[in-house]
Amino acid sequence: MSESAEQRLNEILAEYRRKRDGVLQMQRQLSSTAATVKSRDRMISVTVDALGTVTALKFESKDYQSMEPAELAALVLDTMQKARDKVRADAKQIMDPFLPRGTAFEDLSSGKLDLARLLPEKPRSPEEVHQLLTMRDAEDGEPDHP
Repeated sequence: MSESAEQRLNEILAEYRRKRDGVLQMQRQLSSTAATVKSRDRMISVTVDALGTVTALKFESKDYQSMEPAELAALVLDTMQKARDKVRADAKQIMDPFLPRGTAFEDLSSGKLDLARLLPEKPRSPEEVHQLLTMRDAEDGEPDHP
């Protein structure tokens, strides 16, 4: 391998490591993401984690005691949904810079995008990349690369 090719390969590997480190940092940031939302009347507050799981429900006053059960239930559910929407928006903001071009956050959050496949622990070797490109070119009807 020529010195310039080896230098370019080292640059590519360094860039790969930076991106992978960034994704791991994003994962740590997401794991500590949470959102707390107060109800429109400030009677209750709900906290959810990054997965939307309720981690706290707090009654800010005793005013809820005069509410009809169905009204209180609706208020709790509405506040929970708003907290989930907020944490989802926060997660989207954290993750958007790391998503591959053309990939929507919704693909990731719905499980359609596999980050481990996109950024494996060990990147492909130059030989594997060449083989994949050769196979792709053959499928596209283009001649093999030398």
